[in-house]
Amino acid sequence: MRKYSVLLFLTIVCTILLTGCDEKVEMISKTEIKYPIINNKSNFSKEDKIYFIMVDRFNDAISENNYEANKNVKTTFHGGDIKGITEKLDYIKDLGFTAIWITPIVDNDRSGYHGYWAKDFYKIDENFGSLEDLKELVDEAHKRDIKIILDYVVNHMGPSTTWLTDGKHENWFHEKKIIKDYNNKEEVEDGWLASLPDLNTENPEVREYLIDNALWWIKETNVDGFRLDTVRHVPESFWNEFSYKIKEKYPKFYLIGEVWDGDTKKLEKYHELGLDGLLNYSIYYGIKDTFKDGGFATKLVNALNNEKNFKNKEFNGIFIDNHDNPRYYTLVKYNDDYFKAALTFMYSYPSIPVVYYGTEIPMKGGNDPDNRKDMMWDKTKTSKIIPYIKFLDKFRDEYVDNFELISNDNKYIAYEVSKNGKRSLIISNIYNGEKEISFEYNAKKIINLENGEDLSKYISSGKINIKMNPAETLILGVE
Repeated sequence: MRKYSVLLFLTIVCTILLTGCDEKVEMISKTEIKYPIINNKSNFSKEDKIYFIMVDRFNDAISENNYEANKNVKTTFHGGDIKGITEKLDYIKDLGFTAIWITPIVDNDRSGYHGYWAKDFYKIDENFGSLEDLKELVDEAHKRDIKIILDYVVNHMGPSTTWLTDGKHENWFHEKKIIKDYNNKEEVEDGWLASLPDLNTENPEVREYLIDNALWWIKETNVDGFRLDTVRHVPESFWNEFSYKIKEKYPKFYLIGEVWDGDTKKLEKYHELGLDGLLNYSIYYGIKDTFKDGGFATKLVNALNNEKNFKNKEFNGIFIDNHDNPRYYTLVKYNDDYFKAALTFMYSYPSIPVVYYGTEIPMKGGNDPDNRKDMMWDKTKTSKIIPYIKFLDKFRDEYVDNFELISNDNKYIAYEVSKNGKRSLIISNIYNGEKEISFEYNAKKIINLENGEDLSKYISSGKINIKMNPAETLILGVE
């Protein structure tokens, strides 16, 4: 009897072991949307203005943590750190910003100065500082009524991650495949973007790890939002669950996603999954194809018409450049008038302006990494754009709530903004030459808000008739 009991026991043990060896993790559906949407209580609104900082390139406060810094190499660390941002909070506040978005600060692969090559999701890169430095930044920012947004990456890890070979993370990555067709959703979601190891977020273990990690950062640091990287490269069901789990505990937490696509219907889809807002590439393309020599106002008008696809466009971010796109000042070939026209539109539109560090100087730069140069602090003392941004900041607070397109042709655009009964008419001449502009408009008096000049003589019989200088933009108070 004892012999049979031993044999039975061994048989059961072997069966369990063999079954365990063959057992596969059941993957989560990519498309099933099963969590309710909670994205109408965010602590952000169109009253906010975001200043976007690449941590490594902004300000070096502590030379002792410059472990890999070499300013002679564009694609490695240059020394910027978290304390460097804290040092400049008053500068940022003085420009009128209510929030700061910073690039990822997690421990990165060697030369991952930008922060997007994660090595350890729970550790701050030693080149940037410490967890205590981040907590101090958040606390000091909050004292100044400035919110902090962390850049958060779930799509991939750094190229040298040990998770690929350590035997502890089986099925945590998709099979290595290069994305050849960016219109193929499966390739976009499963492929290795820029040859970076692509996390398998259909794996419940991976999904739980990332959501727990995101919640940990919020609890530990008291940050106010995440900018979510490479959103379109991650399945819809992940963002639905991620958004719900975040909002369930932190309903006012702000989630803004990067979807590099000009199709507003595709952008809105991610809002419907649970994100609060998107970085609005549709409007970005409209701006850059309009405010330049040879631009067409109809490009921006078409983008404005497509805004109807957004249910809550006021939560979206509107921008003219960033770390992935060329500096706008370079795009317009250093033409101050076109540059100011783009800035004016960004500050006049009722979404959330996102200004890339150095735009206020303005800094020059082409494609990555040329658009990621070190902040040039000496130029802040002589910049003509800083006073203009301060003017736009006050103008936005006073006038911008509602937006209406008034008139346009290929070479000019006129639009009105209003708030609490105050109206402003903005006219931009897109033509790089003098242009006679005429359109119907109801006004008794118009004043140039920049210099106080009365321009009412250009009103006649219910129309504006005005001759504008090359690439000129007028911001007018209306009575």
